Amino acid sequence: MPKDRSELPPVEELLTAAVTGLGGVERPGQVKMAQAVGDAIESEEHLAVQAGTGTGKSLAYLVPAIRHAAESGDAVVVSTATIALQRQLVDRDLPRLADALESLLPHRPEFAILKGRRNYLCRHKMAAGMPEDEDDQLFDPREVSATGRMVQRIQDWANETETGDRDEIVPGVSDQAWRQFSVTARECLGAQRCPSGADCFAELARERAGEADVVVTNHALLAIDAMEDFAVLPEHDVVVVDEAHELVDRVTSVVTGELSESTVGLAVRRAGRLVEQGVADR
Repeated sequence: MPKDRSELPPVEELLTAAVTGLGGVERPGQVKMAQAVGDAIESEEHLAVQAGTGTGKSLAYLVPAIRHAAESGDAVVVSTATIALQRQLVDRDLPRLADALESLLPHRPEFAILKGRRNYLCRHKMAAGMPEDEDDQLFDPREVSATGRMVQRIQDWANETETGDRDEIVPGVSDQAWRQFSVTARECLGAQRCPSGADCFAELARERAGEADVVVTNHALLAIDAMEDFAVLPEHDVVVVDEAHELVDRVTSVVTGELSESTVGLAVRRAGRLVEQGVADR
């Protein structure tokens, strides 16, 4: 293992070790892409890559990204469009890659996944039993029904989970059931004001991301981080956008607001809880 960052092997050597460790075969297109990504990071230039199926794109950008994180001490953000690719990176590619490169780097590469707040269980909402709007709450949680059973599964899982990440629940649950246990960024009280702020799963995920070499996120969160006045992602100086053909649509959806009769009605009913009954009836 190198004693300091100045002894790091070149990208080509790390890629060879990664491919060997994963039991694969090095491909010319993969080597060329990894070299191009490494050069772009070093020269601080943008790079667009279009590579066909079978190129081994993930390794081609992860290897130089991990090398840069080890050399600079700064995180690299990898943004994807789909949950499937996020899971592939976090559950398969990155753990195996960390094993393969650990002996060649100053420390074992650390990685984390960071999602929007609504993807994490809200301890405060669960403890307070805050009801959803009447139109959303179409069931009694104790009712023996498909949705009721999902609610029970979430409650059982909530007592065991260490991450609060909805994707841990297998099989998955409906949005209707999950809304009883999650909040959006706008609904969140904030870690400082929330009674459960110290144990907030979303905040804990951000802390883990702040200590990682590679942070895997989605295009929507990347857009929010770029456009809002507050930081959502940890400090970073390199961003890899995978599934870049989806980026425009995902960013557009983040900055687009939709106003409909149902959303207005929902806002009115929620506001009605905060005023006198007579005013709410009017």
